[in-house]
Amino acid sequence: MSFSAEEFKQQFPLFAQAENRGLVYLDNAATTQKPQAVIDAVRDFYLHSNANTHRSSHRLARRATEMVEETRRRAARFLNAANEREVIFARGATEALNLLAYSLCSELQRGDEIVLSTAEHHANIVPWQMAAQHRGLTLRYVPHTAGVPQFDRLEEVLGGRTKIVSLTGGSNALGLRPDLADIARQLRGRDLFWIVDAAQLAAHETVDVQRIGCDFLVCSAHKFYGPSGIGLLWGREALLKAMPPWQGGGEMIAEVDLYSSTYAELPHKFEAGTSPLAAIAGLGAALDFLADWDRAAMAKHEQQLLHQLHGEIASLPGLRLYSQPQHNLGILAFAPVSGTAADLMHWLDEKDIAVRVGHHCAQPLLRAAGETATVRASLAAYNTEADVVAFVDALREYLALENSTDAFPEAPAWQVDDLSALQIELLASQRNWQDRYRELMRWGKAIGSKPEIRRSQNLVRGCESDAWLVHRVEEGRHYFALDSDSRVVKGLGALLLSQVDGATAEEIRALDLKKLFAELGLARHLSQSRSNGFYALLRQVTAQVEGAG
Repeated sequence: MSFSAEEFKQQFPLFAQAENRGLVYLDNAATTQKPQAVIDAVRDFYLHSNANTHRSSHRLARRATEMVEETRRRAARFLNAANEREVIFARGATEALNLLAYSLCSELQRGDEIVLSTAEHHANIVPWQMAAQHRGLTLRYVPHTAGVPQFDRLEEVLGGRTKIVSLTGGSNALGLRPDLADIARQLRGRDLFWIVDAAQLAAHETVDVQRIGCDFLVCSAHKFYGPSGIGLLWGREALLKAMPPWQGGGEMIAEVDLYSSTYAELPHKFEAGTSPLAAIAGLGAALDFLADWDRAAMAKHEQQLLHQLHGEIASLPGLRLYSQPQHNLGILAFAPVSGTAADLMHWLDEKDIAVRVGHHCAQPLLRAAGETATVRASLAAYNTEADVVAFVDALREYLALENSTDAFPEAPAWQVDDLSALQIELLASQRNWQDRYRELMRWGKAIGSKPEIRRSQNLVRGCESDAWLVHRVEEGRHYFALDSDSRVVKGLGALLLSQVDGATAEEIRALDLKKLFAELGLARHLSQSRSNGFYALLRQVTAQVEGAG
């Protein structure tokens, strides 16, 4: 069966909205967009079936209960589970992993070992760290090279005390898809539990838990075109029966006395409280939606785009490429050689290209690679070759811009920065974001490098890129010095310092810097998603001025 990305994209109403017709959405590893069928299912539940499940016998409750259990049956088919009792609804992969960490580790002994990898999402590291600290367990990691796990060497860290192996089915930071068959071979015959975090895997490949051979598997609906707030935990029935429940409350009990309770049978033993019923309805619609498309053809289309992206990016000087197209679920990861990933993110956003910048909840992996943040472009089946072309063209423009913003000479090593050449009127006169961005990048060069102030006590919390700020008072006037790897943050800092450096406390208090910032067309830097970089600098300046009395 042939696959048409354009036809597939037409199923997603967000892209038909006027403000989104030019959107290039490449943040799919974070969350995918939702097809009309899923949106309709969530809406229809509230319109026609809204009632709590399993607890009432009236018509709406019967309809809601049947919807939940039918979705469970669909999910069992989606995962090729032995039966629907092996499928537990959770809020997402994160909650499912926390459930496993609590319930499985409750039976472990001090000194028992849990094996993870450096490629794991924080959701598959932190719950195990918490359990290890609480119960005296030991964490071990698959051998790695520059952060990239060598899964073929898994056996090197397995021993008699190994009780749990919890590994990704696909890295959300690099797209790396481990050879699950080889992992199964290395684990065969060992007395341990094998967990697969399939949050990324389920979005791109058909998942067959019986073929994989693991003991537990988790995934999140919002990664494969379903709603947020709902995910799946699959486990072998015998293992789930033996595990203690994680949360207590309604629904997960058979009988409650004043001093003891009897727990419900599977799967309800692990589903305390009222489930996210509308999200479950949306999950059912997402499973039906995927069943109507050729998933192998979808994956082939994604892989073609992925190889095209890697080929284009590898040819661009000025970028460090961290991902590889081989054994990759659909992720491009790179960083600019000059400036920071956050600088590039601002540029792409103004081109209406949505990517993710940061550590991607995979800090151990990025640290081992020598980075604190990368740019991640992640694909879905509705992405097109036109998206790839637009993305690559925007990167070329950015790299050309990086080489052209040289009107200001590089400021010398730390002395008082000369900000006299900054012309706010020129910045205000720029008609579009690209010109304002170019001016900010030029202003950033007016802030000199100050390695001596890069100390933890001077770090500004809340900036989208690391920034350091120091302050002194002379004869009642306040002076500041700033440094950052980000040219945009330096440019914003130059704007701020041009107003406050050398001023008295009274003069600084009288300034309406937020208003000035907005009037200059820079309000986009005040959004919560941008970590309020300007506000963070402004708060630090204000705190230092007030702290000086």
